[in-house]
Amino acid sequence: MHKISKFILNQFIPIFFSIFFVISSIISLIYIITISNITSKIQITFLELVEFYILSLPQIILITISISFFISAINLYSKLSETQELIAFFSLGFKPRKLLNPIFISAILLTFFNLFILFLSIPYAKMNFNNLKNEKKQEAKFNFQSSQISQEFGKWVVFANKGEKNKFNKIYLYSPNEEKFIISKNANLSNKDAVLKFTLNNGKIYDLNKSLKIIFEKMEINQKIPKVKISIFNFNTYFKYNKKEFAKYMPIALLPIALFFFIPLISFFHPRLNKSHPLFFAISILSLYAIISFSNKNFVVSLIISIIFFIIGGILYKWKIKF
Repeated sequence: MHKISKFILNQFIPIFFSIFFVISSIISLIYIITISNITSKIQITFLELVEFYILSLPQIILITISISFFISAINLYSKLSETQELIAFFSLGFKPRKLLNPIFISAILLTFFNLFILFLSIPYAKMNFNNLKNEKKQEAKFNFQSSQISQEFGKWVVFANKGEKNKFNKIYLYSPNEEKFIISKNANLSNKDAVLKFTLNNGKIYDLNKSLKIIFEKMEINQKIPKVKISIFNFNTYFKYNKKEFAKYMPIALLPIALFFFIPLISFFHPRLNKSHPLFFAISILSLYAIISFSNKNFVVSLIISIIFFIIGGILYKWKIKF
């Protein structure tokens, strides 16, 4: 690696990680608040909140790493411009392309990493996130209240007496379709492997159609929680199920390349001849890019938007960067 490339990267890495830490903290807080709003109607433990957060990490990393890269690169070259180090490099005969090469290569590698997250990590994390959310909703639905009528467990109407968490001392179940009535002295509700299990102990079953009475010591009624399962090997179904996510996050995944030429446009300046506000321009470009991208919900259009920004940036770079 050329010494100038090492110098650029050595300056870039600490800036990137410091900005990455700040932005990731902000975005993580936003996602935690979002998760809290989503789960406001269901009871979750702290560990389950952590699990929801971990399943949101692919989106957080994708957004954070792309924005951090763009701002860090602008911050790097702006500092080199302000300290007149860029002028010194140009005086020594270095072309802008030579100074941009290490960051451009980093942008390409980062884009491939982003696409891996987009097409593999996010779909599976989102699937597990939705399955966990659905599981907790089903648990909340079957969290029977003591002495309350019209509660349902699958095809059974439930009346629970003296309930304490998931344990009940007296419970009555009735199936209108089969006309069966069950009385149990105690029962326990549990969730294992996406199956809600209602375990009844020391009870009686009355079949009203057959005038039949059955005494039992233990009986289990299971209610399977529906889960979505997708595989990338079934590509058509995989893409169809995730096309909204792909359209939403594609511009973010391509951001390092799409906005690359805006980096020198904002951060290459002469400190004595120009007064630059790199952070303001960086946020403005990011905001414009985000508004245009997020207003669209089509995958192909998302791809075209990124390409258009890349072409516009390239044209402006050729026109403006003359040194």
